[in-house]
Amino acid sequence: MMSRRTTTKMVNNSRRKAGLQTSRKSSKNSLVNYLMKDGVAGSRLAAINANSNLESRTEKANAAKLQSSSRMLMEQTRLLGDKVDNASTSMTNTARSLVDSFNETGKNLKKVSGVLNDYYRQTMRDLALDNKSALAEIGITVSSDGTLSLNQETFEAADGEKVKKLLGSEGEFMKRLSFVASRVFDSAGASVESASSRYNSSGNLTNSYLSKYNFRG
Repeated sequence: MMSRRTTTKMVNNSRRKAGLQTSRKSSKNSLVNYLMKDGVAGSRLAAINANSNLESRTEKANAAKLQSSSRMLMEQTRLLGDKVDNASTSMTNTARSLVDSFNETGKNLKKVSGVLNDYYRQTMRDLALDNKSALAEIGITVSSDGTLSLNQETFEAADGEKVKKLLGSEGEFMKRLSFVASRVFDSAGASVESASSRYNSSGNLTNSYLSKYNFRG
């Protein structure tokens, strides 16, 4: 209570020094009402709300992109595994789609903050680098940052058993990749919901701010 009365007294003293009259009625006004009348708090709260909304929208958009790319990675991992198991002649395009979605998911993981996403990105990088030599033998190059690239000619000429061992549905590489992709997808979905919740509740920010600083004399 002491701090509230002191704050109001400070405002009233400032008014007196400026040659303004402090009536009994005005002394009962809240500090926020005083600031709002002079347009100070209003502009500040508008800026706070704008920044909060922008951050929430950006976070939601990035999480949605991550959710989309990880879903694609899950689908292409399953589809390529099936095609490799059955020695399909159309597996090259699916392999290229898997490589693209792998790289896109890694890129999107960088844009969504959080220790868990950093862990998933590092896990995907390690998975690629750990299998660098085996992947190179079938036409998939792993760069130093863990991104992939496909050489179509080498891939199509690769030994079928090597391809199946690495990219078949029972291959350790594909099983681990499928698992990580599913965890990333779930995490991204939770991030989308969290960002949406903060964005939808941002309209209450002004009320919370006013309540916190609604000092009375």
